[in-house]
Amino acid sequence: MDYEGLFSSNMPLPVEMPAGLQAETKYVFSVTYADRHVFPTEGLIEALSTAIRREGSSLSQYPPPQGHLGLREMIAGNLGAQRGARVDPESIFLSSGAGGAIGAVLDVFVDPGDIVLAEEFTYLGTLRMLLERGADVRHVPTDADGMDTDALEHIIKELAAGGHRPKMIYTISVYQNPVGVTLSLERRRRMVEISQKYGVPIFENESYADFRIDGDPLPPAMLGMDDQDSVMYVSAYTKLLGCGLRLGYGVAPDPVLESLRKVRFGGSPSHLSSLAAYEFLKNNREEYITDVASSLRAKRDAMLGALKDYFPSNCTWSRPGGGMMLWIRLPPNADTLAALPKAVEADVKYNPGTVFRAERDCPDYLRLTYSHNSPDEIRDGIEVLAGVFQREGLFDA
Repeated sequence: MDYEGLFSSNMPLPVEMPAGLQAETKYVFSVTYADRHVFPTEGLIEALSTAIRREGSSLSQYPPPQGHLGLREMIAGNLGAQRGARVDPESIFLSSGAGGAIGAVLDVFVDPGDIVLAEEFTYLGTLRMLLERGADVRHVPTDADGMDTDALEHIIKELAAGGHRPKMIYTISVYQNPVGVTLSLERRRRMVEISQKYGVPIFENESYADFRIDGDPLPPAMLGMDDQDSVMYVSAYTKLLGCGLRLGYGVAPDPVLESLRKVRFGGSPSHLSSLAAYEFLKNNREEYITDVASSLRAKRDAMLGALKDYFPSNCTWSRPGGGMMLWIRLPPNADTLAALPKAVEADVKYNPGTVFRAERDCPDYLRLTYSHNSPDEIRDGIEVLAGVFQREGLFDA
């Protein structure tokens, strides 16, 4: 069969990614997997068994378009209690991970050439989806308090002067991926004001809100500060209950929900996953989140200690109060993209800073994740990585 000329012309645009990120290695510092060392295997078995006995016959049918009602009601309750956002369950839709909800929203908003504003570095998965759709991603300066809202407004004003309005402000507002910072309360309020003033909606990703380790309590979500349907919201259970469950959710105002229905919310997640998550979290959520935080604290601290011992003083790194990653800066001439194949040969992988930038620049940065390996493995892996960087000259000032 000759398939030439038969493929759709609407295929995603090609986005180059480092081949080494797909390699199998012992030390996985490149993926925010769920923490396998506290993974609730027995709890999920019990929860799923209970759920199937109670409502297993529902699996014979297609799930509701927006997903399992009980889980959506639970999400609405948690958003109100934990994130300060009162939400109707009918405004919530379940998705195949956070990526499913993000993809659905981008499908109804972004055309080739549309401008999307994001942090100075932004999550590689979402960035890839934006670039595949031909979006013009503009990075906004970001510091320890999150996206700089003065810079954000300046950019929006400049664009307006040229006759352009961004389609959205995309922000990972809690333990930002990859930098690890949390958007301050003052800047959250200011971002909502800017959104409403200039008619640019906010797309708020709080996928790491369940992973506070220590430090100050989190500020409330912008979703709860908004009174003009200016904020869309996304989060997920993949990092908490397992990436293999592929379970996330989005929250959107009514005008956006109408368009999302036309793309069927990007496709529903497995109803079986929804049943398992609902039953498990209904009875175990707080205790399990505490266990995860305790495990992540030990892993984060192991990585921080290893970096102090094995990386030289001309390198800097973050100390996040939660989440699953550290953000590292090496000397200005370092090229973490070029060094990745050598690291993979040594059985360790990480994310070069370039994959978090639309321009694929800033190779002197890298992201290290700590959720997958044990504390002892983390220490060993950082020693191995430091050896690679030393041999490749990345530590040379």
